[in-house]
Amino acid sequence: MHDRTSAETTELATDPRIEGAFEDAPVLIAIHRGPDHRVVYVNRRWRESFGSRAPLGRALRDVFPELVELGGIRRFDDVFATGLPVADTGVRGAVPFLIGGPGEERYWNYAFQPTRRLDGTVDGITVFAFEVTELVLMRRAAELAEKRYDDLAAALNVVVWCVDAAGWRPQWVRGDASRLLGIPTSEALNPESWVRFIHPEDVAAVMAARQSVRAPGERYRVEYRHGAAETGWRWIAESAQLRAELDADGLGLWGLMQDVTERAEHQRERERLQTQLLHVQKLESLGVLAGGIAHDFNNLLTAILGNASLAEVQLEAVHPAMRSIVAMVGAARRASDLTGQLLAFSGRGHFRVQPVDLNGQLRELVVLLEASISKKVSLRIEAHPGVPMVEADLSQLNQVFMNLVINGAEATGAQGGTVLVRTGVQELGVSDLGTGAFPETEPGRFVFVEVSDTGEGMDEHTLARIFDPFFSTKVTGRGLGLAAVQGIIRGHRGVVRVHSKPGWGTTFKVFFPAAMSTIAPGVAPAAVVMRRGTVLVVDDEPAVRAFARSALEFGGYRVLEAADGSEGVETFRALAGEIDLVLLDLTMPHMNGDDALIEMRKLQPGTPVVLSSGYNEADAKRPRLGRASVPFIQKPYPVRDLLSLVGRLVKLR
Repeated sequence: MHDRTSAETTELATDPRIEGAFEDAPVLIAIHRGPDHRVVYVNRRWRESFGSRAPLGRALRDVFPELVELGGIRRFDDVFATGLPVADTGVRGAVPFLIGGPGEERYWNYAFQPTRRLDGTVDGITVFAFEVTELVLMRRAAELAEKRYDDLAAALNVVVWCVDAAGWRPQWVRGDASRLLGIPTSEALNPESWVRFIHPEDVAAVMAARQSVRAPGERYRVEYRHGAAETGWRWIAESAQLRAELDADGLGLWGLMQDVTERAEHQRERERLQTQLLHVQKLESLGVLAGGIAHDFNNLLTAILGNASLAEVQLEAVHPAMRSIVAMVGAARRASDLTGQLLAFSGRGHFRVQPVDLNGQLRELVVLLEASISKKVSLRIEAHPGVPMVEADLSQLNQVFMNLVINGAEATGAQGGTVLVRTGVQELGVSDLGTGAFPETEPGRFVFVEVSDTGEGMDEHTLARIFDPFFSTKVTGRGLGLAAVQGIIRGHRGVVRVHSKPGWGTTFKVFFPAAMSTIAPGVAPAAVVMRRGTVLVVDDEPAVRAFARSALEFGGYRVLEAADGSEGVETFRALAGEIDLVLLDLTMPHMNGDDALIEMRKLQPGTPVVLSSGYNEADAKRPRLGRASVPFIQKPYPVRDLLSLVGRLVKLR
């Protein structure tokens, strides 16, 4: 044991066992006496730490003058003056030989215990010093790691958590829960907060996912809406794994929440566009089918209606067969109207295109429209002055307006309401047309007709089907309805937009390309013109050729026939000087009407050519391959129309 004077040893008056315990203690122990804190005892650990400094019998300020400069002596003075014990934790060593080497940090816990005489007055202080450098550095590293973890979670906009799987009691939560989940950070450990703000429609799916994991290692992932209707819903992706590290007795779910609202919205937009595209493709496929059927049907009707009309003009009115022939002609015309609806649905209807003033046409239709709807419905027309003409078929436009107004009136129900029809002009760019626009539609200036009603409106499911053939919300579907309307608009290279919401009525907005022309030409009535000349009939349908021959021969013409475009070109080449007119079908095998027309123009540009098709005039007269200036006759055509057209052209030659 370190040498001490007999007076110091007597002053300690300690039991040898106690003195041994002090001497061998793993902490620094020093005993001080008097107001100057004279050192009377230090243990082995103290001597090993302080080295050559000999403190016994000396005042503390003489042994460690550094403490005076650093203010450390005040702690001793306070304890001696008050007689109250003091403990300091995590104090960084300030005395050089307690600090260690250059740059080294050492930390200590200190306990200052006053000692007293028999009369209770303080006569000294016993100091215990525990080095806690390793503990302090470990705690600091843990805090730094925790901060970095929080910073990472904040940067990634995620919340990481652990819950007790048995009762779903959150154990810890890292990340900005208030920003991600919309709940105060103080509530992040409240189990109810984890369910309270989930969208009611998603709660069942979330709870089922959380309860689906039962064995360690199992995982789940679920996406749901979180927040509130008034502040907006956010999409949260939650994933977790069941683990056994929570404590020795139970399991814990370790999970992560991430805001995926932007991705979810993009996904929903892609799905919406995909659904819209599929719908357009479905209508396109149905349109191709309907158009093909109508085209072939019109070829058959050309022979039926044509021959019946030929018999009608050849027989006297009192002939016994005339009644049957008239009935046959009427039935054929009704069949032609039906194929016209099919062509309208396909967008290739029978159009007689001319410049049309939409405002004027609506004014003419007002009386008919008002007579077609309930007296409880108020029909209002707001025509914007000076709207341009549109190139359109009058009868088809009337069908569109009648359909939309009657539908709007019926939507108001038994109590009645208002149907408002407005016109105007609007520029539509590529972005305005959108994915749902028809391929034929091009950006530009459009005239629109908007039909709005105050009815009950439609939900999303009904709105998605309104253009389906035979679909109806009133009775079992009996016709093409709005599907035909859509086809007519498509055939005019227009656009249709629909907006509806339950309880807020429905608005149809139909756009037609504005025309350059401003004056609508008159339409001359058809008349039978008896002429002489040679007509080449080029058509792949034998029945159509047979009728055309009979009709033209009845009109006094010599008729040549060709079964396809290539045969027609060869016949035209051989007899070009004798042929006065060519009746040319557009859709044929081997060589179609377009190619045949080009070749004939090369051989004899001045010979009149009449195009014929089961499709519409707008499709036939579309500006391609020089068709725009070529006359057109729509199948099926009666004898009078054919002979009138041919007679005018042959006469003008």
